[in-house]
Amino acid sequence: MDLAEPHTWIGLALVSVWAVISGWSFALRLLHYDETPTFWRVVSIAQVLLVFQLVIGLILLVLGRRPGDGSLFIYVFHPLYGIVFPLLTLFYAHKWSRDGRYDPHAAFGVAGLVVFGLVSRAFMVGVGIG
Repeated sequence: MDLAEPHTWIGLALVSVWAVISGWSFALRLLHYDETPTFWRVVSIAQVLLVFQLVIGLILLVLGRRPGDGSLFIYVFHPLYGIVFPLLTLFYAHKWSRDGRYDPHAAFGVAGLVVFGLVSRAFMVGVGIG
């Protein structure tokens, strides 16, 4: 089984789910919702999906597969935008939410928007669009 196809489909799912999380989070913030267990479950699933995507990507790298055109720039760029920067963004969103520095829905609205942009760009270079 070629893992590149599931990696592509999961990447597309990640782009979609983070766009939804961002919009949903901003709506929850604007409507002043406090208890939102379904929202937080979706955020958890998206985070697990991101880690699952990392595992598949690492397996592909070990097998000698390279994202996009295989250039060194894309080889470095793809994992930075697809995993490293999104994980840092989510780390700080969690930290600032727990510390009470920002409203959790506002923090995850911004984080969701940033992660959406990052994984979108990683997806584009991974499939060779940009």
